[in-house]
Amino acid sequence: MSFQSLIGFIMVLSLVFCLIKKKLLPPVAFILFPVIAALICGFSIVEIGEFAKTGIEGMVSTVSLFVFSISFFSLMSDVGIFDIIVNKLTGVAGKNVTAIMIATALIAVVGHLDGSGATTYIITTTAMLPIFKRMKLDKRALMLIISLAIGVMNLVPWGGPTIRAATVLNVSPSDLWHPLIPVQVLMIVLLLVVAFLQGKVGKKKENAALDMPETHVENEAESPETAKTPKVKLIANYMLTVGVLVLLVMDKLPSAFVFMIGLAIGLIVNIPDLKSQNIKLKEYGTSAMSMVVTLFAAGIFTGVLKSTGILDSMAATIVAIIPTALGPYTHFIIAALAVPLIMCLGTDAFYYGLLPVVIGVCGNFGIDPEVVARTLLIAENVGVTISPLTPAVFLGLGVLDLDIGEHIKYSLPWVWAVSIISIIVAVVIGVIPV
Repeated sequence: MSFQSLIGFIMVLSLVFCLIKKKLLPPVAFILFPVIAALICGFSIVEIGEFAKTGIEGMVSTVSLFVFSISFFSLMSDVGIFDIIVNKLTGVAGKNVTAIMIATALIAVVGHLDGSGATTYIITTTAMLPIFKRMKLDKRALMLIISLAIGVMNLVPWGGPTIRAATVLNVSPSDLWHPLIPVQVLMIVLLLVVAFLQGKVGKKKENAALDMPETHVENEAESPETAKTPKVKLIANYMLTVGVLVLLVMDKLPSAFVFMIGLAIGLIVNIPDLKSQNIKLKEYGTSAMSMVVTLFAAGIFTGVLKSTGILDSMAATIVAIIPTALGPYTHFIIAALAVPLIMCLGTDAFYYGLLPVVIGVCGNFGIDPEVVARTLLIAENVGVTISPLTPAVFLGLGVLDLDIGEHIKYSLPWVWAVSIISIIVAVVIGVIPV
């Protein structure tokens, strides 16, 4: 094990521990840990500053998307368009928590057909969070289901991980994906099973809440904003929201730009007074600031670790410690550990650093590179959305007002279980030969 990789593993494990145990705020951890690791590895503070600059610049589009999407949907929520939708949906679903969880999974699956995790988080959380609040359901379950749906759908040829794996192999993403279709269908079934089980957990909590004295239950009547908003304006806001969502799905314009236009029109339609517009923008900006800081700090984290080569060193070390006798099963060993590995390495290091090494080791035993790539794709994809190295995750966390530690602690057992079961299923149906 190289000195760099040792420092990298210590740093990442310490970071995850501090996030889960809430020993440090995420932005503080994301800034300090990589800087200290880089200094220990011999890089100067000037070099680290350049690495951090690269990471911050790479995060600008994500931060812009977060700020303007949060502001747009907050405005639409203030004028009451979601209250009507929630009332209708809760009226149809009644107290059926399981139906709500499964609906969440299906919305996220459809929402991720464009391959954009950021868009999927924004659309699904915006649609379902008011219902979860109304029903007093666990927001961590909402985050889990959306994250798992994104992981399952990421197998499509236009998904980031599949494109990366195809690039390493120099093959078409479609050729790599085609044999995985049966596995992906079964993974969607597993997603629905997880949603069903989350519904059962949610029902137990709901029943416990119903047993409480009536004075403890909040009265969530129709919001005063809804009552104040004229019907004509409500219709205009619905048309605006649908237009924004259609443009997002079409993916012809930058997502942040779409929300900028939507916010600008929404402010003019709903708040003609300039002073009141300014007050609203300050209100939305204040609520978004904490996540903006976290996102830029995450940019420093990824920028420093990638530029220093620490992630690549970690990837090489992971394969090097596997005993020679287990060489023919290297891809299965890495697949079994894919979820925690993607949390430590991030997508780029996993596919551009770790995958080529695993292919090389398995090639010595006559294992087809495409088999190796498909094995790791199945196992890794579901774990990418609990990694602190995935920027889109923070968009979902920001909307739900959760921190990354809560998400990892709640979602890791479910996500890891789906990953391993998916590999077993792929072997049983013959997609991955033993």
